[in-house]
Amino acid sequence: MNSKRAFGLVLACAASLAVSLSVLAADLKSPDQVKNALRILAYVQDDMSRKLPTKSYSRLPHENEEFQEAATPMREAVAGEPPEFKARVESALQSALTAANTVAEVSKTNDEEKIKASITAVADALTRLNALFPESLRPVAGQLGSGPPRNGAGGPPPGLR
Repeated sequence: MNSKRAFGLVLACAASLAVSLSVLAADLKSPDQVKNALRILAYVQDDMSRKLPTKSYSRLPHENEEFQEAATPMREAVAGEPPEFKARVESALQSALTAANTVAEVSKTNDEEKIKASITAVADALTRLNALFPESLRPVAGQLGSGPPRNGAGGPPPGLR
């Protein structure tokens, strides 16, 4: 087999795999639940980040608890999906949960650089989780809410309250 033919075969296989993965993602049984679950996880991670400027490190273990609880809606959202896809989601979700646990542990040190790095690791893990789903379901920066509610404004997006 010549190199052009082998390259064409590899390219065709890659395209076929990409199409099958996008079809799977496009055919989610509960896309609204997935979108909401991704937004909840992103909101809690963003809340972790908002603790950095004020050095509110003592609040990070609580944020970790919220993050751990936020895994349940994601698991429920993909419960009816094919086992292979659920396994990939679970693996990515577990990485994010482990990173969030690290935030809680590192927060006890009050070491700003280590805390920043651990919060960044949560964000990176969520990026990998988000990549498993269509872009239309992924959270959009700036639309996650902002801080605690004040006079009915702020806080999590209305769909997350």
